Amino acid sequence: MRLSIIGPAYPLRGGIAHHAYRLRQGLIARGHAVQVISFRKLYPSLLFPGTTEIDTSNLKLDAGAKALLTPLNPLTWLKAIKEVKSFAPDAVVFQWWQPFFAPVVGSLARAFGKAGIRRIIECHNIFPHESTPADRLLLKFAFKSADRFITHSNRDRELLATLADERKISVACLPALDEFRTRRESARCGRRLLFFGKVRKYKGLDVLLEAMPKALSEISCELVIAGEFYDSLDKYSRAIRELGIERNVRIVNRYIANEEVPDFFEQADVLVLPYVSASQSGVARIAFSNALPVIASYAGGLSETVIENVNGLIFPARDSNALADRIIRYFADNLGPRFAENLRARPSTDSSCAIVEAIEYAARKQ
Repeated sequence: MRLSIIGPAYPLRGGIAHHAYRLRQGLIARGHAVQVISFRKLYPSLLFPGTTEIDTSNLKLDAGAKALLTPLNPLTWLKAIKEVKSFAPDAVVFQWWQPFFAPVVGSLARAFGKAGIRRIIECHNIFPHESTPADRLLLKFAFKSADRFITHSNRDRELLATLADERKISVACLPALDEFRTRRESARCGRRLLFFGKVRKYKGLDVLLEAMPKALSEISCELVIAGEFYDSLDKYSRAIRELGIERNVRIVNRYIANEEVPDFFEQADVLVLPYVSASQSGVARIAFSNALPVIASYAGGLSETVIENVNGLIFPARDSNALADRIIRYFADNLGPRFAENLRARPSTDSSCAIVEAIEYAARKQ
């Protein structure tokens, strides 16, 4: 089968670019010919809160993409349409995460439909974490021309069913990257909490910080916050001072290079996902592939992967008091080694195979 992937890819950085790399690997391993079409840049400067969109890691997760698209420049859309038609794929797999890209996704999908090419939209989110009144209209424009959809959680499948025929929707877990696996096996018997990834409002770092004083009143532990702040660093730094937890919190405010990721997961004893809203979590997949337990909120699809008292603990979203209780219990009862052993003894199914099979199914004429 011949397949085109359209979405962010190296040298752009981030989880979806990493996913494009892993997806291409998985599809090629199954004997498919794969083309990847990426973006020159994703956002206008006014809409991008980070330092750069470019991945400067030494470990390059290169999907061999052609960077053709600019989301607000229709001339680049025409170039991408020409390139894809020249490749003559059986299907195109769009990566979807943000309504800002609805015009380009919807326009390309319509052009490919006229050329008889099957159109699949793989949804990392359905609605954005920070919504606007125009979201539903934009989603309808983008999704109207899709032949099939893939989501990464049942919760997202339910949300998508409000916009599309549920018979067109498949669910497949996000795959983990072998490049992010740790080199050594950790016992997870220490006292280090990890919050990993871009810091944005919906990720609930403020809830975690508010939980720390109560947790520290019962047990000694350290919180490592590793990732670039897309929200105000001053706001969080002020909260840390006011809560009196400076000695127990370490901030690494930068994009974590690919080659550094395994070290952060090796040195942690539990990953904390205090998200206020979520669809699924690529960070959780990295944790589980490294036998690192997770304490997560009930937000979105997180509770579909974090199993209470097996590979982690769950708490109600926005409830810092409940989160503090889970942290105390996790360390006081020394749950890390047991949960880590559960993860090693019951490894998850090959999620890279699952997503490839979902694409193969969606790409067939039905």
